Amino acid sequence: MPRRPIDTSELIVGRPMRFNAYDARGKLLLCSGQVIASDALRDLLLQHGMFYGSEEECRGPLPLEPLEPQPSPLARVLGARRSLHALLSDPAPADFPAALADIAIQVRVACEVNPEVALASALLCVKGPYSSRHAVNVAIACQITGMALEFDAGELASTVRAALTMNIGMSALQDELAAHKGSLTAAQKAAVRGHCELGVARLRELGIDDATWLDAVRDHHERGDGSGYPAGKHGAEIGQAARLLAMADVYCARIVGRDHRSPLQPKQALRWLFLNENAVLDEQLARVFIKTLGVYPPGTGVRLRNGSVAIVVQRGNAGHQPVVASLTTPEGLRLASPIRRSGDAESHGIVEVANLWNLNLDVSMEALWGADAAD
Repeated sequence: MPRRPIDTSELIVGRPMRFNAYDARGKLLLCSGQVIASDALRDLLLQHGMFYGSEEECRGPLPLEPLEPQPSPLARVLGARRSLHALLSDPAPADFPAALADIAIQVRVACEVNPEVALASALLCVKGPYSSRHAVNVAIACQITGMALEFDAGELASTVRAALTMNIGMSALQDELAAHKGSLTAAQKAAVRGHCELGVARLRELGIDDATWLDAVRDHHERGDGSGYPAGKHGAEIGQAARLLAMADVYCARIVGRDHRSPLQPKQALRWLFLNENAVLDEQLARVFIKTLGVYPPGTGVRLRNGSVAIVVQRGNAGHQPVVASLTTPEGLRLASPIRRSGDAESHGIVEVANLWNLNLDVSMEALWGADAAD
C-alpha cells in the first residue's frame, strides 16, 4: 500500500488523529481518534510516523477539516458524571456497551488533553450524586496511572470501564450510604458484600463479555493477603486491572467527604494508602500510583513558606515541588486573580496542606486552568 511521511499540518496538539499512524515497519503508533496530547507525541509522530493510503492521498497532506468547538476537559468530566448517573439509573438501557464506551472515551480524552484538570475535578467539583461522581474519579485515577504504567491500550480501556461500573451492583445503595450515619444494618452489610458478584451478573445481562472488565469488577474488593471479598483471593490470583481499581477506589473514597465523614487531604490519603493498604493491595503499584498522582495532586490547598494560601495547579517532576497558584497574600488577603508560583522557590515552598473550604476560599477552576476548565 502506498505510504508517505505524516505532514506537520496533519498533527495538531489537543486534537484527535484523523487516521492511523504507523512507523516504517507498519507498527501502529497512534490510532485514529486518539488525541495528540503533547508536543512530545507530535514530534515523535513527525519523526517516525507514516500515513498509509491511496496513491492520491499520498500525493500530499490531507486537507485540514474545519475546527469544531470541542468540550473542555472539565466539561468532559462533568458530562461523564451526568451520563453515567443517567445510564446506571436506567433499568433497561437501549445499548449499554456503546453508551458506557462513550463515557469512557470522555474520561480518556479529558485525561489525555489535561490530566491536571481531570485530577483536580475530584477535589474541586464535589456536587452531584456520590455514586457516579466517585466512579468517574476512580476512572480518572485508573486512566492516568494506567498510562504511566504503560498498560496495553485494550487492558487500560477495560480497567477504566470497570471503574465506571464497579458498583453497578449497588448504585442506589451507594448514594444512600453516602448520607448514612451510624452502623450499617444487616441487610445493608449483605448488599455491600454481595455487590461485586451482583455487578458482574448485571453487566453480563447488559451484554458485557470482556473478561478483564468483568474480573476487575468482581475482584476490586479482593486483597492480596486473602482478607478481601467475595472469594478471599490471594496475590497473583487478583489481576492487574483489579489491583489498580482497588487502589484508586480506596484513595478516591478518602479524599472526598461524606455526610458522616470529613475528607482526608490527598497527602494524608496517600500516606494512609501506603502505610496501611499497600501490603494487601500491591506495594509496587502503590509506589507508582503515589508517584503518578503526586504527594500534592492538582486541586490540593497548601500553605506556602511566605504564609500565603495557594492551590496546586500542576504536578512537578518532584512530587513535593508542584506548580502552585497563590490565592492570598502572605497576610491572608484574597488576591483578585490567582498568581502562579514555582514550588521550588524558597519563599513559595509548601509547608503544609490547607483546607480551602474551611478558609472560605472558593476556587474558580477556569481562573486557574483557563479554557480547559470551562464548564
